[in-house]
Amino acid sequence: MNRKSRDKKNSHLGQLLAPSILVVRLSSLGDVLLTTPVLRALRQKWPGARISFLTKEEFAPLLHNNPHLDEVITTSGGGTFEQSRDLVRKLRYRKWDLLVDLHRSLRSFLFRRLVPAARTVVYSKYRLKRTLLIYTRLDLYPASVPLVPERYVKPLEPFGVKLDEGPCELFLDESDREPALKKISARWPSSPPLLAVAPGSAWPIKRWPVESFAESARELALRFGFKVILLGSKKDAEICARLAQILGQKLCLDLAGKLPIRGSAAAVAEARLLLTNDTGLMHIATAVGTPVVAVFGPTTRHFGYFPYRAESRVVETRLYCRPCTHNGRVRCPLGHFRCMKDIKAERVVEAAVELLNF
Repeated sequence: MNRKSRDKKNSHLGQLLAPSILVVRLSSLGDVLLTTPVLRALRQKWPGARISFLTKEEFAPLLHNNPHLDEVITTSGGGTFEQSRDLVRKLRYRKWDLLVDLHRSLRSFLFRRLVPAARTVVYSKYRLKRTLLIYTRLDLYPASVPLVPERYVKPLEPFGVKLDEGPCELFLDESDREPALKKISARWPSSPPLLAVAPGSAWPIKRWPVESFAESARELALRFGFKVILLGSKKDAEICARLAQILGQKLCLDLAGKLPIRGSAAAVAEARLLLTNDTGLMHIATAVGTPVVAVFGPTTRHFGYFPYRAESRVVETRLYCRPCTHNGRVRCPLGHFRCMKDIKAERVVEAAVELLNF
């Protein structure tokens, strides 16, 4: 398609009053939440549009009650060929004016190839820049590195879609809050101020040492009278149990693996602050309006996953070997793990105090 024809199609779509739009982001927790500013921008551009979102079943709860969506379509994480074929058949029978691929994976490629749409757009992952930075230290990223929602919206800008100044969004209701509040009030009926801590991560190399989390949590509890709630998935249960043992039952309540995604979000919303690694819970905190102090080790701002438009502080250390991965590793490739070990609890406490006294 030449530029003149493409501009003509873009102009036509931009003038539609009620286009049918399919947004594709299959995973993961943080990535799905980071689409929500774009969903809001699509709704602002086309108030009468029918906007559908395709994602894996486990991440669909992140989009419940979202007023910018008309429909959430789910696919199973390890879906069989027959299940994928049936889903494609259902989507093919629908008329789509715009398909927005915010995943750019092999599976999302198949969806956009097999599901016809008048226009299809795909966001850029900066794969070449990312690879050069990690393996050669050649930094070709722009001086002002765009965060993920700003990258998501880029291919939509020709249609007049623009981000506002708002953060990510997660719309909770009383049924989400009740389980978390019940557990917290059972431990502390006097409703003390809460500090949420998320010491886990899918990748070991992205975990700040448990002892450092414990030191930071104790100091903040002493200064502000906090009680500490530990959060994470079932996969984080072991590391949270270690931290709970250090802090003790009087100070800490371990909720890791004991709440669904939306229940964990409700618990974060009750806290004055979240201390966390580079995790999905960090993005949940930005979506529910809880200030965040995030510890970043092997990953950097280049990859776009710093807290988005939120009260936040990122604590990191400058090292020649950072970044060593865009996602995560099991162990430090150089064996020293300095990107995390060199970050002292005092720095994290200082960042937290700045936010709490703001």
